[in-house]
Amino acid sequence: MNPPTEAPLSKYLNEEAIGAFAASAYAKPNISVVANGASQADLSKWVGEFFGDVADKPAFDLSSPVTKYYGGEERISHSSETNAYVIAFPGSSSFTSGSYKPEVAVLAALLGGKSAIKWSPGFSLLAKAAASSQGANISTTHAAYSDAGLLTINLSGSAWAVRRASIEVVKVLKSIAEGSISKEDFTKAVARAKYESLEEGQNIEAGLVATGAGLIQGGKPFQFEEVTKAIESVSQDSLKAVSLLLMPSDSAYANVKQAAKSLLEGKASVAAVGDLYGLPFAEELGLKV
Repeated sequence: MNPPTEAPLSKYLNEEAIGAFAASAYAKPNISVVANGASQADLSKWVGEFFGDVADKPAFDLSSPVTKYYGGEERISHSSETNAYVIAFPGSSSFTSGSYKPEVAVLAALLGGKSAIKWSPGFSLLAKAAASSQGANISTTHAAYSDAGLLTINLSGSAWAVRRASIEVVKVLKSIAEGSISKEDFTKAVARAKYESLEEGQNIEAGLVATGAGLIQGGKPFQFEEVTKAIESVSQDSLKAVSLLLMPSDSAYANVKQAAKSLLEGKASVAAVGDLYGLPFAEELGLKV
């Protein structure tokens, strides 16, 4: 979104402010150089030439506090025939952060929604839910950042189709939390999550960016082989625990592992755009915001 023309940007975007930021941002601890297919000698030569005079320490600390998740609900009325509805939960940070949760990748694959096979609804649990809710489209995505992540379930279609589908989404999440998924569905989800991680690993540009960011943030390069190994280690019990974190309850899951109990009060983030008369509130779905 573009800022309004009357925004007082000159207070912040001036030579002094930009110069002060550059003096801190362009320091050795904040820079990593990653190359693909380059010789070590040539790389060292050019790094020395272009980065030799970079400061050893930042002029002042640019670190920001750890990302905090709040949850919440937003509803925007819109006259379009296609309605949008998003249900989101805290996800996993990137692999290089040290708090990577491979079970979230498996959960995203298990939920799915949009079939990758033409003329087939697909194997994912939400793909089956979409097939039973005519007029609704469902997809699941997971965005991983340096110290946080967001697992989102996106729905679109007519207001009443989205309402029906959103109810099915919550039912599916509860079924996973209760451990009532089949071994076949779980195995397929692990395979899908591995495939997606390997597919991402084939993108050289994405791999270089992920490695560079990892070296700066935690001194750890991005290793796709280790990501797939982590995904392979996910068990149905750990997936059940993650689902319980997404679907908090006061008493229904008294036997949840102690490690998950502290997170049972987690909140969802819900956004609705369209016909607000038909689109449900988070509370109607049993979600806490």
